[in-house]
Amino acid sequence: MSKFEKLIQKIQNGKNISYQEAENILLSLGFQLNIRGSHHNFRKPQYHRTIAIKKRPQLLAYQIDDLREVLKDHGY
Repeated sequence: MSKFEKLIQKIQNGKNISYQEAENILLSLGFQLNIRGSHHNFRKPQYHRTIAIKKRPQLLAYQIDDLREVLKDHGY
């Protein structure tokens, strides 16, 4: 199992992940990063939502839920 697959499994199980792990997943899915103050906004032209993540050691529960939804929408 690759690092990417292990990270996806970690998110789907609702476990905590770091900001850097979340950024790596979103960038690998084709999102573009736009920084506004402490919030890092990830946008993708073909995707209907903007994902905003505040840079911190670990993501909050609602941010992990957002990532889970993104992965579901991308077939993971």
